[in-house]
Order: sequence, then structure tokens, then C-alpha cells
Amino acid sequence: MTKSILAKQEDGTVQFTITIPKEEIKKTYEEVMVSLVEQAEIPGFRKGKAPRSTVEEKTDKSKIYELVIEKIVPKAYLEAVQEHKITPIINPKVELLKAKEDEDWEIRITTCESPQVELGDYKEKIKGVLAASKIITNAPPITEEERTQKAIDALIETVKVNIPEIILEDEINHSLAGLINQTNSLGMTVEQYLGSIGKTGDQIRTEYREKIIKDLTIQLALNEVSKTEKLEISEKEVEDFINALGDQKTKDDFSKPEQKLYLRNILLRRKALEFISHL
Repeated sequence: MTKSILAKQEDGTVQFTITIPKEEIKKTYEEVMVSLVEQAEIPGFRKGKAPRSTVEEKTDKSKIYELVIEKIVPKAYLEAVQEHKITPIINPKVELLKAKEDEDWEIRITTCESPQVELGDYKEKIKGVLAASKIITNAPPITEEERTQKAIDALIETVKVNIPEIILEDEINHSLAGLINQTNSLGMTVEQYLGSIGKTGDQIRTEYREKIIKDLTIQLALNEVSKTEKLEISEKEVEDFINALGDQKTKDDFSKPEQKLYLRNILLRRKALEFISHL
């Protein structure tokens, strides 16, 4: 049975240090070898009929242990999550700390839970901002878009949330990867692009970070508003949205359970945004 030690950080980052007994490693190794023997195609033998020793000799040892890791880590992670009653919101990062033959293995898995969100007196703040925009003399009525933006800005001012660093790093790296792909499609290097706009890599990274923090703060705050105000999205609302999409393939894709859940969360945030915009 695996043993796990839990460490939590203030921003919601969760780190497991997991010890996997050598007996479990050996058992999993045997399971992997059985599978490899069944799939092996070696000259002189029918598929799956080569001796185990021959298959093991001709298979890179590192490849075998890669398969062991792929098989054993998810199970160990799930056990740790259930033992410590953690609800992760992102895919874990795995580090192999110790992995020697005939010894216990040690791995470190990092993930995070949804951060705590404090809305503060957001209703009064938003009501005050929207009311003030109505009493400015000789000013034209604000548009719906302006009203929504004022509500968002007021919400950001009142909300308190500490976004886990692991989420920020993932989002920043994703944005940087997108930038690389974009510059490559233009026949430029990232360095050439940065030179053309007069910015350094650190400046771009800082800009991405600030934008991501703002976007995630809004998203998390709207999620919390929907919970606090008990807002709901009906199945009919989800279906109506899917039916309004373009081609049939897109409709079919969004009809899958996991996509429906994703869509429901988006619609819920949209409803929360509408709610705060009309306080």
C-alpha cells in the first residue's frame, strides 16, 4: 500500500510526496512484462509466443519502466487524493524523486484545489458605481457594454482571491506557446517579433501574467457569485445553446457529457455577469 504525505500552500497548491513499496513496483513490472510478451513480434516466433526472457532482453529497460510509471502513478495519485479528500482542478505534475530497482520508489505530485474567493460587499460596490453613472449631468446613457464593464471593474475591486502559482505558470506557458506558433506561422522567430514591437521576453511574460490574473479573478469571482446567488442553468438552456450552434459536428461535440458540463459553466458565468450588471 502506498504512503502519502500532504503539503498545502496558502494559494491552494497541493503537493503529495508518495512512497510506493518495492513489492508494488515488482507486481506492476510483471503486469507490464505480460502485456509486452503478448504484443511482442520477434523474428523466429509467432506474435506473443516469444519467451519472456527474449522479450525482456530485446526491450529497452527504460521503456519497460516508463510503462510501469504510466501504470502505477495514476493509481497512487488517486489513492492520495481520496485519502486526503482533495478536489484537484488541474492535471497533476509528476516528479520521480527516487526510482531504484529493489527499493521503494518516491514521487512528488503537484496539483491544486480551487482557490478560496471572498466577494466582499460586491453588491453595494457595484450598485454604487452603476448609480453614479446615471447622475452625471449632460452625459448620454451608458451602453449595455459599458454597464457590464463597470460592473466587472467594481467586482474586481472588491473580490479577494489568491490564484495558485501552478495555474498561473500553466496559463503563461500556454500563452507563450501560442506566441511561438503565431510567430512561426509568420516566418519570424520570437526574438524578431519582440524586436519589432520593442519588448523583451520578460516584459511579455509580465504582461501575460497580469492579464491572466485579471481574467482568472473575473472567472473565479463570477463562479462564486453564481454559487452565492444560487443561480442555475437548466438543461433546456444548454440544449437551446447547442442547437443554435452552426454545423452538426459542432453540435455533436458539445452534446458529449464533459463538453456539456464545460458549456454549462460558461453559461452560468454569463448569467452571473448579467446579474451583477443589473444590480
